[in-house]
Amino acid sequence: MADTFSAFHRVLSFAGISIFKETNWNSKFWFTVQIFNFIIGLLCFLFTSGFVISSSSDLLLFIQGACIWTTGVIMTITLGICLVFRIQFRDFLTEMAFRDAALDIPIVDYIFKVNNGKKMLQLKKLVVESQKDLLNYTSLLLKIYVTGVWLCATLYLCSPIYSMLVSEDKSLRLLAFDMWFPWSLADIKVYTLSFIFHAYAGYLCCIAYPGLQSTIILLVGQIIRQLRILNFILQHLNELVLEVNQQKDEKWQKSCTTVLSQCVKHYVKIKRFSNRLNVICRPFYLALILVAIILVCMCSVKIAISDKLSPDTIKYYVHEICFIFVVLMFCLLGQQVDDECASLELAVTEKWYIFNRAHKQNVRIFKMALSQRMPIYIFGTITLSLPTFTWFIKTGMSFFTLVMSVLEEQ
Repeated sequence: MADTFSAFHRVLSFAGISIFKETNWNSKFWFTVQIFNFIIGLLCFLFTSGFVISSSSDLLLFIQGACIWTTGVIMTITLGICLVFRIQFRDFLTEMAFRDAALDIPIVDYIFKVNNGKKMLQLKKLVVESQKDLLNYTSLLLKIYVTGVWLCATLYLCSPIYSMLVSEDKSLRLLAFDMWFPWSLADIKVYTLSFIFHAYAGYLCCIAYPGLQSTIILLVGQIIRQLRILNFILQHLNELVLEVNQQKDEKWQKSCTTVLSQCVKHYVKIKRFSNRLNVICRPFYLALILVAIILVCMCSVKIAISDKLSPDTIKYYVHEICFIFVVLMFCLLGQQVDDECASLELAVTEKWYIFNRAHKQNVRIFKMALSQRMPIYIFGTITLSLPTFTWFIKTGMSFFTLVMSVLEEQ
């Protein structure tokens, strides 16, 4: 657990985001660094917007600039969310990551104090191994994501350097990203500082993108894990209580109802947590998918009209794949949450007929609550799910077809 959080802190700390730091995480130093990086992100957004606007008469330049503009938009939003909601994200991590919230369920806490009973040992194993797997997977995802974005940024940075080295024009001044600057690049010192700004902004993306998105994945993954634990308890409610009580008597009925009440209470807690997280992340989800549609379209157009295997084109392959992968990951998480809620709705009625009238009444009430599910909304009634990812791909390809038809007419 400590290794995973240390990995997150090492990545995010480069952008001044210290929510994974053990102590003194909200100091003035970290806050100042965060503000500085947000200003850098804001400048990137302004400069890339200026380039897109100034290139509106040239469709090819506009397409090339739009690929960078979309990236700048998400980076600025990401840094802004991390800055404005840093306290809330720290609270989310404290509530659902730094400690195992499953131990708040009394029966789960009890099984860690005893070592008998087949189902109790299975539940204990589920709690321990699911926590370990989640932390390992998110840590691995973070490393892969950082590597992918770093590769993309490095390709963008190396491409202009290579072009200038092979060019005979010594006055050529190329930059990594398409930005409009209110100053001339003729002076080598000004050009060098501008290129350093590009390099810093490019590698800032390597922190902002994987950092926040992997943190959200970690938190949503914990929601999925908690639902699976509840699912197991409700599916094997009878066996678990029998292993605790050692006999089936009047006390058994009461204990079953008590454990059911514990599950209801924990489910309400998880749903409230999901709602609070969704309120903060909803604008990010919406911006990510809309911007990703534009980027997938523009990168596809740029690849279609360029030499497919040239060094300059390869960066667009990596850029597009990274965004598609991110959207797919979030849609899979949203789909998984919905699937786990559906499984939990079935589990709550497992062997309902063996319980007394009071327990059956509680089951009916809980089932009605579960029917509402726990959707992760993007906008209105649109949720993160696999159908949403399908819509994202179709829409991106539709825009691609439209732009290609316009280029062919020209």
